[in-house]
Amino acid sequence: AAVKARADWVVTSSIAVKVAQHLHAQGKKILWAPDRYLGAYVQNVTGADMLLWQGSCIVHDEFRADALRKLKAAHPEAAVLVHPESPPDVIAQADVVGSTTQIIQAAKRLPNGTFIVATDRGIFYKMKQAAPGKTFIEAPTGGLAASCGSCAHCPWMAMNGLTNLAEALEQDGPEHEIHVDPDVGKEAMKSVKRMVDFAESLKMKATGAANIASPA
Repeated sequence: AAVKARADWVVTSSIAVKVAQHLHAQGKKILWAPDRYLGAYVQNVTGADMLLWQGSCIVHDEFRADALRKLKAAHPEAAVLVHPESPPDVIAQADVVGSTTQIIQAAKRLPNGTFIVATDRGIFYKMKQAAPGKTFIEAPTGGLAASCGSCAHCPWMAMNGLTNLAEALEQDGPEHEIHVDPDVGKEAMKSVKRMVDFAESLKMKATGAANIASPA
């Protein structure tokens, strides 16, 4: 919340390009945080003047271009779907670059029967529901014969589950509460609301329908 309170905008990956285009058209310089790869992708697409914070996602940071190239050669019929928080040399091999929602939409839309997917493998359940009968292959992480820290699965998101969610709802107690300073929360909501209002002005949904997915 404190970081959001310092920000002018908060963006999701689905609307990041549109926001950057909007600011670039106004001649604004952008300080982008926290993900350097998503920032580099947005910068490449929009041409905006951007200073990138050197953060990254533990999952997407581990996808490896050389291993992906070999996997593509083994499955020439497959389309490659890549989240924009991946390294540039991985993005360069994509058929579609997009947010989680856009990747699912691409799997439904494209005629390919097989897809190599460079994002958290937790998405595969929804992809199989959305495109039954199609085959989904995890993009390689950590390089060939190398260990991986996340193995395409976020360890922090994996801590959430139905059991502990039910426990949090059923049990009283401060251990399940998160308190945000009211002044910080008020300031943080400004940057979030700015994104939501901008998305609404473009007649898009900030939850994922804002279509920035594009062929690489």
